[in-house]
Amino acid sequence: MKKILLFVVISVLSVFSFASTLSMIMDVTGPFSRNFNPYFSGGSNFSARGFIYETLFYINGYTGEVVPWLATDYEWSDDYLEVEVTLRENVKWSDGENFNADDVVFTFNMIKTYPALDIGGIWQKGLKEVTKVDDQHVKFVLSQIDTLIYTDIFTVYIVPEHIWATLNDPTTYTAENPIGTGAYLLGQFTSQVYTLEKNQNYWQKEKVKVSTIRIPAFTGNDAAQLALMNKEIDWGTLFFPNIENIFIKADPENRGYWLPEGNPVLLFFNLDDERFKDENFRKAIALGIDNEQVVQIGMSNLATVSNPVLIKGGFSELINGNLKHMWYDKDVEQAKKMLNDLGYSTGKDGMFTDGKGNKLSFELIVPAGWTDWIAVSQVLSSQLKQIGIDVLVSQVDFGLYLERIRNKDFELALSWVNYGINPYFFYERWLHSRNAYSGDNRGGWISLTTDSLLEIFRKTSDEKERQLAISSLQLIVLQEVPSIPLFYNPTWFEYTTYNFVGWPNEENPYALPTITGMDKAYIIMNLEPVK
Repeated sequence: MKKILLFVVISVLSVFSFASTLSMIMDVTGPFSRNFNPYFSGGSNFSARGFIYETLFYINGYTGEVVPWLATDYEWSDDYLEVEVTLRENVKWSDGENFNADDVVFTFNMIKTYPALDIGGIWQKGLKEVTKVDDQHVKFVLSQIDTLIYTDIFTVYIVPEHIWATLNDPTTYTAENPIGTGAYLLGQFTSQVYTLEKNQNYWQKEKVKVSTIRIPAFTGNDAAQLALMNKEIDWGTLFFPNIENIFIKADPENRGYWLPEGNPVLLFFNLDDERFKDENFRKAIALGIDNEQVVQIGMSNLATVSNPVLIKGGFSELINGNLKHMWYDKDVEQAKKMLNDLGYSTGKDGMFTDGKGNKLSFELIVPAGWTDWIAVSQVLSSQLKQIGIDVLVSQVDFGLYLERIRNKDFELALSWVNYGINPYFFYERWLHSRNAYSGDNRGGWISLTTDSLLEIFRKTSDEKERQLAISSLQLIVLQEVPSIPLFYNPTWFEYTTYNFVGWPNEENPYALPTITGMDKAYIIMNLEPVK
């Protein structure tokens, strides 16, 4: 009897292995909440995006290519005020219901009714109306010409009308048993680990060779690194110092990594705080920072130092060369002089105080468990102490961290901005007032001049006009320092080929290996189990 049981156990384990289970790291901020609402941010929500819920098109984060997904084609009207999208036929929701234009129209009207779900701010950007032409066609009507809005339309996650229309308030809906069009369904769930299982109703299921995705929770990078080292993880998304010696050297044939230049990381001021309203005060802080040292010590030299205008090398033609003399570097003495000129004075300890004798002291919030960013924050604290400013680093649970930024409940924050497919999208996300606090404009920069320049990007298809606008924006960034650019966060990506092959890498950079959007779904469909 014992031999029979042993045989059964071995057989089950063999089948489980053959069924191609991929283990990946989705988050390192602790236990999961059972929340698969694609409009929220967090560990399990990230897996909902792309794996469970999908968008009309997939915009490749590395190449910028627009790939048909739930839609197969789109066409602009002659006056650029309408775009008609053709939907893919024979797509089903994971519960077997048909997907059609009603779901698309419902989704867009829902995020209009509940702006908290409109994470891209599309209804504020000039979308006027969304109408059903027939079951396979949807028309998007604009209130004004917007030659870039198609990317916003295409990247909204579509949800099923027959489920979401019954909700009293979709902004509080946790979608504990999510129904999507994507390649996966929710399998087993605990706060420590959950699985996604292949959706047998998926419209391109023949491309999905990974039948199960296993996603364990980690409370920080260290535990996750250990799991990766012990072959418990196939797909890593970790800060990994000394990665060559610690991770690769142990088995270079089956371990790899690729760190493409990712989203920029900045030091954000809460511009609602009176102390940060003076541009000279902000510039003094900028002059206290040595970005090279931040990257060398805080990021183990695995990130790329950014320039002060945050235009990546691939778009260097957009850099206003006439303003390069305004680019700033660390200058401790000049920073101190500027603080003195602003009326601050130093005490015996060399730290600045205001006119009431209060020490210049600020809290800098950073997500708990993000060991690389925590190290960066500590370097920043040390550097700013040299110019007489005290900075206390606070590690905050990721959900609370985002909530505090949204609620303006912070002084300084280390955070990021989603770059998008080019600098036009990046500048808009970073600096437009519509994105203040709740979007990527985390510091709350509000300027009518800035908004007017940003809106030129969308109102014209003339590249020269766009370049003039972005040149003027660079002047604002350098003169007024709305936040302080530090570096481009590497897109942390480690992989092993013990169980799967087909990963993107430097030799085959077919997609950006991010896990917060559709890119991961595209990657999954390129993976093959090792026979």
